[in-house]
Amino acid sequence: MSHHSYEGFTPLDSDHLDGVKYNGMQRRLTVRFKNGYVYEVHGVTQEKYQDFMDAPSQGEHYHQIFKANHHIERVR
Repeated sequence: MSHHSYEGFTPLDSDHLDGVKYNGMQRRLTVRFKNGYVYEVHGVTQEKYQDFMDAPSQGEHYHQIFKANHHIERVR
């Protein structure tokens, strides 16, 4: 599968996640998966974004923390 370059995404070294983009003003984290799906996680503070980026596994963090506590919407 070819690696897509999306404007403003930070690449992740993860089995499932390809990259992320964070908007602090809107507290929105956009997550792109390697399968091409893109999800928006709402209500992510700067601190929660930092926790996510510092996590040993961003994929695990996404599933355990964000899916349990945040409104997530698929945008692509």
